[in-house]
Amino acid sequence: MPKPYSVMMDEINSRLKGKTGDDRAKEIRLLLKEIQFDVGDYRKIKDKLKRELKEIETMEQAKKASRKSGHTKKETPQFVVIGAANSGKTTLINNLCGTDFLVADYPYTTTEPQYGALKYDNVNFQLVELPAIYEGCWDGDKSLLAIIHSTDCLLILGRSIKEFDLVLSELKKNNIHLRDERMEDGFVQVNPRTIPAFLVYDKKLEVMISSALKMVSNENLETVKKKMVEVTKPKRVYTMDSFNKIEDIPIVFFHDLLTVKDVIKKIGIGKVEIFKDAVVLEGGPTGRKKRVGIDYELSDGDVIHLTFHK
Repeated sequence: MPKPYSVMMDEINSRLKGKTGDDRAKEIRLLLKEIQFDVGDYRKIKDKLKRELKEIETMEQAKKASRKSGHTKKETPQFVVIGAANSGKTTLINNLCGTDFLVADYPYTTTEPQYGALKYDNVNFQLVELPAIYEGCWDGDKSLLAIIHSTDCLLILGRSIKEFDLVLSELKKNNIHLRDERMEDGFVQVNPRTIPAFLVYDKKLEVMISSALKMVSNENLETVKKKMVEVTKPKRVYTMDSFNKIEDIPIVFFHDLLTVKDVIKKIGIGKVEIFKDAVVLEGGPTGRKKRVGIDYELSDGDVIHLTFHK
């Protein structure tokens, strides 16, 4: 006697819960073997399972091909944290990342780059603290300056206008230009070097520095984290399977124009030619549902379900 459709769906969802990639594909194959009936609602269930299995196999093959190719894509924007001596760089990274770097009340405590990691609002960040900046600090040894040249963003700390002027002057002297958000094409390297940045000031600072860059106080960590997201302008796209289950972790992109094709290339490289169509929930799970083509432009928070020709 076949089980009712709702009971069978509950069992399937329970067995697939938390499984992704090859593990999910393996469980689907077991389910297809166990479902003996092939009529009515049971045929619909088997058809949905087969479609999802095909999608998983397509994406997993693409991921393996991508890893073999040796190409890497930007997944984690890097912020280099700079400032004058005792400007609070180490304390800020410790508070943001949960690290335990040495903090002291004497200058130049940090002598080598310190690294920390932060995840906020489904975006991963790497933070790097550099030793204190002073006048002419990069005139001889350019190794630390090279870290700034290669980073994605700058987070500049200061307790006074004098400290901010010092740091900005040293950057300008070394032909580093600053802007308040990333480039349209992501974290591209341009010449002269132009880097997204913002200023973090001490809450005791009474007079604001005159700068085109945005400023936030170090008094509230949430405002600093939000500013990091604002500067990097991520686009977070969530994938949805054939059973309308939406993944908790999004795929994150860092360029302004994002299409369905970009998503396929990231999770299914080389499979653009077998793309069929996509269903998009605009802005999230409760958004308007649209069936779209490969050139449809996606926005931050969109949910997408991709289908491919067999």
